[in-house]
Amino acid sequence: MNTYKKNNKEYIYTVVLLLVVYIAVGIEVWLPTIKSLDYYWIIVLLISVGLYQFIIWFTLFIISNTPFLMHLYWGKLYVNGYWSYEYTRNGQKYFGIWRFKQDLTNTHVIGSGLNEDFSVRTIVRSVSPLIDEQGAFFVLNLRQELSSIEGFITPVYSKTTLILDEPRNWFSSVKTIRGTTEIYGGNSNAHLHPNVIFKKHLKAKSDEDVINDLKKAHTPTS
Repeated sequence: MNTYKKNNKEYIYTVVLLLVVYIAVGIEVWLPTIKSLDYYWIIVLLISVGLYQFIIWFTLFIISNTPFLMHLYWGKLYVNGYWSYEYTRNGQKYFGIWRFKQDLTNTHVIGSGLNEDFSVRTIVRSVSPLIDEQGAFFVLNLRQELSSIEGFITPVYSKTTLILDEPRNWFSSVKTIRGTTEIYGGNSNAHLHPNVIFKKHLKAKSDEDVINDLKKAHTPTS
């Protein structure tokens, strides 16, 4: 994951550098009178450096604020958005929400496990990037468990291993992720959450939208 985004940024930097070099060389052709100025090459150098920095900033700003371009940037690893997850442990079904937030450098996770009444059971926040591990990925999270009715919060850590379903083509996004979560510390120490299924909610704009979808899926109909 880190190599992928690093190579993408290096590619952008290289293209912009070539463009600026072309412009710097072209100035002599397009503006021949500029050569008569004192400190001609210093002026061209300063213009080139300023132009390079501006184009880099503008390009990265446009990419980071355009979902379509972010999809192209991350390719098959584009998971930005709202997801729900479900798994069964000891015969009991659990579910919750994860939000993947991607920028041009890393993938961040903010999530919450939910009780049966859809109140918050746990809160998770990533403390590591999404790390490549032999074709799968894993992320380390700081996990806060609401362990009593008084709301006492016990911070522990967890490791979630993720296997991304292969998109049908380059422009398709990942819609399903399978994985497992291991807990380290607290009342859930050494617990394994097996066969965790993450599903993307393409139309969701907030946690509340995902909760509404979960309510429809988990509330019995009379």
